[in-house]
Amino acid sequence: MTQSSSHRTYRLKGIPEMKDLEVDVEACSGKLKTRVRGVSSPLLRFLIKRFFSSHSSLGSLANIGGSNIYSLYFPPIPSPAHERLFESFISTHVFKRPRPMAATIGITGECQYCCAHCSAADRSPNRPDMSLNEIKKCIDECLDLGVSNITFTGGEPLLRPDLAQLIAYVPEKFAASQVFTNAAVLTPERIEEMSSAGIYGLQISLDSPDPEDHDSMRGSDGAFAAVERGVKEARRAGLLVGLSTYATRNRIWENHFLPRMAELAAEWGVQELTVFDAIETGRLLGKKDLTLDRPSRRKLLAQMRAVNRRYHGRMRTVAQSWTNSGRGFSRVIGCLAAYFQLHITSQGDFTPCDFTPLSFGNIRESSVGELWQTLLSHPAYRKPTLRCRMQDPDFRRKYIDTIPEGADLPYRINS
Repeated sequence: MTQSSSHRTYRLKGIPEMKDLEVDVEACSGKLKTRVRGVSSPLLRFLIKRFFSSHSSLGSLANIGGSNIYSLYFPPIPSPAHERLFESFISTHVFKRPRPMAATIGITGECQYCCAHCSAADRSPNRPDMSLNEIKKCIDECLDLGVSNITFTGGEPLLRPDLAQLIAYVPEKFAASQVFTNAAVLTPERIEEMSSAGIYGLQISLDSPDPEDHDSMRGSDGAFAAVERGVKEARRAGLLVGLSTYATRNRIWENHFLPRMAELAAEWGVQELTVFDAIETGRLLGKKDLTLDRPSRRKLLAQMRAVNRRYHGRMRTVAQSWTNSGRGFSRVIGCLAAYFQLHITSQGDFTPCDFTPLSFGNIRESSVGELWQTLLSHPAYRKPTLRCRMQDPDFRRKYIDTIPEGADLPYRINS
């Protein structure tokens, strides 16, 4: 089938130094064609070309309205929302003025499950979740910062009855909207509701390709069946769907975990499989034996490359271990916290990411923009780093191991 094509000229109106820059971006047959004008620096031209070619070389996973989809974490290319992402990228990497490209927003602390790896455990039950208007304020302020991907998380976001209102509140021309869900209540009616509201992608958590293992990890019989049913219903409705899982040290060496997960994802018609590292946080706190070591990371990355070769153009696997590897284009990614993304908990706490139990303030007291600047001024976040900070022993000794026992999380950090 021949894909339709789309063209857009990108202009970086928010960067005074780049007022003459124009980048013609055309999507055609799964690839991107670009033409750069108004830039004299060979290095900057190379960076811009590399930015787009890094996507184009992968091949698109879908084509919507003539624009190519390369990941559920990026808006379609070309599009107004992706133009904003590109501007944030140039601001961050060329002019060293970091702008977040993504925001994850917790909209409820409620969840039906009690997952063994939950990173949101131990949150205070004494503070209310944000109201609809408070979340809308968060969205507005994130968009003002330049965010081009807004992901709603929880708890379980589908337990929030006004979820569709929040999805609809995210302007498509400014940002792509996603929902991370466990699929327990992902009915055809809720799928239609989210689709009508303009959702961009649905990320569904799956802990294991074995139904019994997944149910055990979620603490609920039928959890795996709910995921399979939800994925298939969402795909029938035409939604972009990703599966989200996590890797532990033993999983990488046992039972061909990643190849089996990828096979299942491809069988179900999923576009993307995300593999997070097991992070020693939440209910995994103190379980150092589960975290990845150097040999298991190498094994995971080798499996990822093999899987992507096998399913090229049908389904893609992305891994946090690659993001933090310093290989290829990942050299300009590294730790996403305070660089590519920010996180706001359901109770309004501003944190670097949803794995980091440190609060830099609350949106009920300060704006998202003010809190972003507070984060960037902190010694641990002033400079980017390739390695995930939550997996850095020095960072943990200084900021995580010193959290008082029994403290409400995320813990308010002062210096």
